[in-house]
Amino acid sequence: MVDQLAPYEVVFGRTGMADEYFPRILAAAAELGLQPVDRDRFLALPPVADLLAAITPPASEGGAQIALLAFHSFRRWQQGGDDLAIEAAELTELLGRAEVGAWRLETPAPAGYLRLPRHLLWVAGSGDQPAEPVDGFFWVTGDVGSNALDLLLVLGMHEAREGMTVIELPSGPLPAEGHWGDLQFREDGADFGNVLPGGEHLFGLGSSGEVLKLVSRVFWRLRGDG
Repeated sequence: MVDQLAPYEVVFGRTGMADEYFPRILAAAAELGLQPVDRDRFLALPPVADLLAAITPPASEGGAQIALLAFHSFRRWQQGGDDLAIEAAELTELLGRAEVGAWRLETPAPAGYLRLPRHLLWVAGSGDQPAEPVDGFFWVTGDVGSNALDLLLVLGMHEAREGMTVIELPSGPLPAEGHWGDLQFREDGADFGNVLPGGEHLFGLGSSGEVLKLVSRVFWRLRGDG
């Protein structure tokens, strides 16, 4: 069985960019008295510009996506670089349950990466783009006193592909219920319903709201069922 690839390893670890640039970014932030908890302050640091110039191919259309991946990968590295994961049976139960009940969303750490079971959860393609499996998601919490989350969904990771697809999902403030785990987002069916022909045993994400619902339910489980 081939180990599941890590998105930050593909872009920053294997290339040595993390070892070369992440400590410089941390030092630059410390010199300015900043904690780079948000993307804008992070991207304004000079070593970040150097990193992006070194790693982004000339005339690349993916520069914005690489910048997002750099921000989330750095924040994950700053928190110690450990991944969280959830097993297929546990995720299946979470996605299928009726509700999680009253709970105020808490993240397991200020930033990190949550790896999902391979090829269980999919995002439908648009136009001539094929559907892609969800590898996992990065999260970064907002400033002190903020309930906002910055989320980066990672799709299409596999051994034969050098890159990946990333989708940014700023969450905004928490709803009155304290989480998104019990809200209904699809108008034409159940949330997390399959989006692939013949994939009735699989799950799908059809909107940003379903991603927030997924994140809420996974964090609820990781925090000890609320």
